[in-house]
Amino acid sequence: MKLDPARLEVMKNLFVSITEEMGAVLKKASYSPNIKERMDASCALFDWNGRLIAQAEHIPVHLGSMPLAIQVVRRYYSEEELGEGDQIILNDPYSGGSHLNDITLVKPVMFEGDLLGYVVNKAHHADVGGMTPGSMPGKSNEIFQEGFRIPPSRLIIGGRENRDIFRIIEFNTRTPEERLGDLRAQIAANNLGEKRFLHTLRKYGVEFYRTFTDEIISYSERRVRKAIQKIPDGVYAGEDYMDDDGNTDEPIRISCTVEVRGSRMSIDFTGTSGDRDANINAPYSVTLSSVYYAVRCVTDPDVPPNHGCYVPLSITIPEGTLLNPRRNRAVSAGNVETSQRVVDVLFKAFSKALPDKIPAQSCGTMNNVIIGGLDGGRAFTYYETIGGGQGARPGMDGQDGIHDHMTNTANTPIEVIESTYPLFIEKYELIQNSCGLGRNRGGLGIRRAIRILSDTAVLSIQSDRRKFRPSGLYGGENGMAGRNYVVRNGEITALPSKITVRLMKDDVVVIETPGGGGFGPVSERDRSNAEKDIREEKVSYDRYRHLLNDLNPL
Repeated sequence: MKLDPARLEVMKNLFVSITEEMGAVLKKASYSPNIKERMDASCALFDWNGRLIAQAEHIPVHLGSMPLAIQVVRRYYSEEELGEGDQIILNDPYSGGSHLNDITLVKPVMFEGDLLGYVVNKAHHADVGGMTPGSMPGKSNEIFQEGFRIPPSRLIIGGRENRDIFRIIEFNTRTPEERLGDLRAQIAANNLGEKRFLHTLRKYGVEFYRTFTDEIISYSERRVRKAIQKIPDGVYAGEDYMDDDGNTDEPIRISCTVEVRGSRMSIDFTGTSGDRDANINAPYSVTLSSVYYAVRCVTDPDVPPNHGCYVPLSITIPEGTLLNPRRNRAVSAGNVETSQRVVDVLFKAFSKALPDKIPAQSCGTMNNVIIGGLDGGRAFTYYETIGGGQGARPGMDGQDGIHDHMTNTANTPIEVIESTYPLFIEKYELIQNSCGLGRNRGGLGIRRAIRILSDTAVLSIQSDRRKFRPSGLYGGENGMAGRNYVVRNGEITALPSKITVRLMKDDVVVIETPGGGGFGPVSERDRSNAEKDIREEKVSYDRYRHLLNDLNPL
């Protein structure tokens, strides 16, 4: 049996729709604003061999780590050990997870006694224990400080909850009601995914399904290979730095070499700094996620995302480095911050081969803000990532105030924050002049000011690009660096990029996120675009007057 292109496309969209519906159920059923509003979660389907079939357009750093999670689950549990109705839970970064906040649920799909696939979702839980509220301390140096670890384990057995594991989770988080509610939302999402998966198998038959899976994976592989062949053969290097590791002021190098030969691509991170006594270490699965994302961007983003996209790749990540750390190293910021820098480094390398395709550097950080404590005796944990400026693109300006690259979450509405937590949002605005100018300008960063209404609270920040600014490309200016500070009684106290600090009532936490780099010389910027920037107060007149001497005041 061979599928014609039309049927292949229909079936591809059918499986993608299952993952999207899973995401809708997870969002609707969850308890925490982090999932219900921001949709900090992802869903995907895998076949009987653990190969990715389809995924929703959710969070790249989640989705790219899922294939490794499935491999680990398959090593822990043979097909004979898994039964109908089982669901496996894990969050251990050294067992296929990303960081401890991200809890993965895997449900095998059984049909007529055979294992024919897996439905999977991953969601960021706002607190999983550890040394600080929110489980993402600014300064941690071993994973045990970041929360509870769950190796692949049966959370659901034959459709029934394993109460032992539920109790362990309940007793090891500051917000047990929210955690268990989110966990049950994940269970419901997988149940829905299994239901739709089984309906498809009954409607089209197992043979048809197996044929489709093999063909869609082969199709994606052919498309990616064809795209790689369009990249000039050669060796391309990239290097960039993290500001620091949170415990020292030393910049941390990330280095890669990309080699293209015909329809294959090899990526080698030899030369990257060693793993750190800090939390910016990126687990192997997270580094893979970053590579998968970057390669899809520069090859053919419209290729159906599945196992076939990654077959042409050879990836080397030396053990004991920042991007493949030794076991038990802290990793909470590696997932959210280091992953972004890996993309920057890869794009630097690709820019030498694809000068008309690669954008200037974007914000380069997820700007993680975690505030937790007690409000009237009840524990709360607020978690948010704040967007920044997108790097200018070869044909257009960068977007203002968005999440970019390895994150894809939504914005938590101010009304939800203020009705859920003892917090008041005083400012939420774009930062004028934060962009790098160029023929195309970068996007603007964001300023968010949060007033503490509880008597005390603990603030943790995991951010970057506070020292090294997002780079412009081909003559474009660098974007503005980010800034963190606290205002207490009118006094401003600057904060480093990674920190945990105690707060008092009426303290105001201010996060200013980086702007994107510019693309091409600013002297080539279209006059009408410059005038529009000034009218919209995105760029000041003085800044353009210095660069464009003939621009008249408006």
